Amino acid sequence: MAKKLTHILDANALIVYFKGEDGHQFIADLLRDEQNSLAIHVVNLCEVYYGYYRADGQAQADKAWSQVLEISGLLRDTNEDFIKRVGRWKARQWDRDGESYYLSIADAFAAATAEEYACPLVTSDRNDFSAVDKEKVIQILWIR
Repeated sequence: MAKKLTHILDANALIVYFKGEDGHQFIADLLRDEQNSLAIHVVNLCEVYYGYYRADGQAQADKAWSQVLEISGLLRDTNEDFIKRVGRWKARQWDRDGESYYLSIADAFAAATAEEYACPLVTSDRNDFSAVDKEKVIQILWIR
């Protein structure tokens, strides 16, 4: 039987980890703890892939894809209920310092995945997830 998931990874958390940026140690510590089981939704892995593809080309993007699969599970939820959950996250209006905004579709997938699996979302994306964190809709773990 597979271990119960403990953390959902946002794309930027993995990019920070692979590039050794400020906050990478947080991910390293999660990975070192054998009680943890980390996963990412395939849509968010696509974000990692295209970020590397744009900046560094296909070889680096392919390498990043493989590295993600070595350290985390890959979630492919696409059933009707889950996609409707993503849609609700995407449609919700959030307040960022008095201005309204909506999550990107990829961020909606990350949030819906964290909600679906009742796991904290690991991210550094304060720009988009600080309002979500304030409302305590899902648990956010900030890596920096």
